Order: sequence, then structure tokens, then C-alpha cells
Amino acid sequence: MSLIYAVIVRGNNITLVDYESVTSNFPSLAKKLFDKLKKNTRQTCVYEQNYHFHYINEDDFTYLCLADALLSKATAFAFLEEIKELFCEKFSENIRRQAINYGMQNQFVEYLKAKMNYYNNDPENEKIVRLQKQLTDVANQMSLTLDQILDREDQIQILVHTTQTMTTFAGAMKTTATQVRKDQESRALRTKLFIAAVIVAMFLVIYLLY
Repeated sequence: MSLIYAVIVRGNNITLVDYESVTSNFPSLAKKLFDKLKKNTRQTCVYEQNYHFHYINEDDFTYLCLADALLSKATAFAFLEEIKELFCEKFSENIRRQAINYGMQNQFVEYLKAKMNYYNNDPENEKIVRLQKQLTDVANQMSLTLDQILDREDQIQILVHTTQTMTTFAGAMKTTATQVRKDQESRALRTKLFIAAVIVAMFLVIYLLY
């Protein structure tokens, strides 16, 4: 797990300083990326699965490093953040914006080399970064658990609402059924009374005629 190359660029084509721990064609590959980088972002680009380009673009300056794929993103971006802060502390904005190609190589290359060696060789640094990642993972898990609980609570509320609705509907159906039964009983009673009245009337007619 190691950092291999680091560079600080202004705009798309002004390389202010760079350093590589081994001689390679990575600097030329990095230059091809600068035209495609999004402004004011930080991203990781995979190169042939074995290497990752990590970069921070801020205020028209790009801080980029190349590392093998085994190096954690947290370590790579911690390195970039540190060289960015050192670079801005050492050089004023006016100097940074007016410097020519490789204009800061002599003044800053040793800083790049020292920080690269530090992040490559200090096991305690990797432990700290790993611990920070673990804490972040725990926080994400806690957040996810809380979200799941909230979702479950919403489901419970929906279930309660549905149960209440069904209870109300059942009550309404019961009331309607009771009313229908009463109407049927009333209609049957009226029918019986009508038939009884007709029979009584027939008996009266027969009695009066005979």
C-alpha cells in the first residue's frame, strides 16, 4: 500500500510541483486527466484496476496523487489535504497564481517527498485512518438503524390507521345491517297487519250480507 506520485497543478496545464517515488509514465497520464476533472470536487479515478488517481480540485488548483489500489481512500485524501494546507501556508495566493510551469518545484518538492514517505511508512497513521473509517462506518450503521426504526414506526402508524379504518367500516356495516333488519321486520309486520285487516273486512262483509 503506497503513494507513488503527487502533483499540484494550476488550471489545466501549469504544473507547479510534482514528485514520483519511482520513474514511470504516470506524470503523462495525470496530465491527460486535468482537462477532464470537474471543478471544486474531490474524486477517485481507477486506472487498470491496480492504481487509483485521487484528486482535490479547489479554486482552480488541483492536488492529485496516484496510489496503488490497496491504499485506502481515507489515507490518500488525508495526504492530499495535508499537502494542500502546507502549499497554501507556504505560498500566498498571489504567488500561487503567478507562478510559471514548475515554478515551485525547488521550494516544495521536498515537502511532497517527506509527506509521501510519512504516509507510506508510518503504521500509526494508517491505524488512525482505519479507526476514523470504522467510526464513520459505525455512525452510518447507527443512522441506517435509526432510519429503519423510523420506517418501521411509519409502517406501524399505517397499520394502526388501516385497523382504525377497518374498525370504522365494520361498525358502519353493523349499523347498516341492523337498520336493514329493522326495516325488514317493520315491513313484515305491516304486511301481516294488512292481511289481518283484509280477513277481518271479509268476515264483516259476509256477516252483513247474511
